[in-house]
Amino acid sequence: MNKLVRFVCGLILLPFSLVQAAEEYPSRPVKIVVPWPAGGATDNTARIMGAKLFTLLKQPFVVENRTGAAGTIGTQSVAQAPPDGYTLLFMSASSHSVTPNMLKLAYDAIEDFTPISVSTIFPFVLVVPADSPYQNVKGLIRAAKESSGKITYGSPGIGGGAHLVTELFRLAAGIELVHVPSKGGGSTIIAELMSGQIQMMFDSLPAPLGQIRAGRLRALAVTSLARSSVVPEVPAMSEFIPGFEGVAWTGLGGPAKLPKPVVERLSAAVNQIAAEADYRQKIRDLGADPASSKTPELFRAFLLAEKARWGKVVAEAKITVAQ
Repeated sequence: MNKLVRFVCGLILLPFSLVQAAEEYPSRPVKIVVPWPAGGATDNTARIMGAKLFTLLKQPFVVENRTGAAGTIGTQSVAQAPPDGYTLLFMSASSHSVTPNMLKLAYDAIEDFTPISVSTIFPFVLVVPADSPYQNVKGLIRAAKESSGKITYGSPGIGGGAHLVTELFRLAAGIELVHVPSKGGGSTIIAELMSGQIQMMFDSLPAPLGQIRAGRLRALAVTSLARSSVVPEVPAMSEFIPGFEGVAWTGLGGPAKLPKPVVERLSAAVNQIAAEADYRQKIRDLGADPASSKTPELFRAFLLAEKARWGKVVAEAKITVAQ
C-alpha cells in the first residue's frame, strides 16, 4: 500500500515539479549553440538576442560557436543535448531548410528539435554593377529570354542559399542563366561582380549593402514577399513575379521534447524582445528584418514550409553536391 501511495503521489507531484521548474527557469546560464563562425550574420544576431534574453530573464545566454561540416556538427550536438532548456540552438535557413535537402544527416532537421521562434529574416537582394544595362527585373528577364544561356550569375558555391534563390528565380521567370561559382567563395564574389566576371548575383542583404548605398551596385529587387525595411526603396521580386519569396532566416530552438512551460517562456520572451525599438534597430543595422513567431507551432509550420520550398527547387533544378 505504501508503495502505491508513493507512486500516486509521484504522479500528482510530477506536473507540479515541471511547472515549478519552468517558473524558476532559467536558474543558471543558458548556452546558445551557433553552428557557424563568430562574426557572421547568424552569430551576430544570436549575440544580440542572447544579450536581450539576459536582460529579460536575468541569466546569461552564452553563445558558443560549434562550427564545421556545413553547420551540421553544432546542430547535431544540440539534437543530442538534454531537453532541459539549458542548451539551445540558433537555427538558420541553411541548417534547417537547405542542408537537409542536400545532404544525408544523422538527425531529422524537424523532428529532432523543438522550435521556439523565428528571430530575423534576411532577404536576398538581386544586384548588378552600377553600369549594367539591366535597369530593372523586367529588363533582365527580357534580356535573358532574348539571349538564352548567356547571362552569368555568381554564388559562393553549389547548394548555398545564393545559388538556390537564383535557381528559384530562374525557374519562376522561365529563363536560362549560367552559374559561375566563385573561385574565392563568399569573400570575393562582390569583387567578381564589380569587375565584370559575372553579370548578376543574389546575395544575403548585409553583404552588398555598403556597395549598394555607395552607388557601386544597383539593387533590382529583394526576395522577401514584401519590401525590406532595410532598403524600402528597392522593390520586392513579388512585384514582378507574383508570390515570389525566398529568404534566409534565423530562429531559436532546442532539442526535441523541451518542456512546454519552458518553450512558452522562451517564446514569450522572444516576442517581447522583437517588439523593442532598440532591438529592431540593431537587427536592421545588420541588414535584416526583425521577426518573431507568435507561437512555437507557427514556427514549426514555417520550418516545414521552408524545407519543402527548397526541396522543390533542389529537385526541379537537379542540384547535387558531393557527399
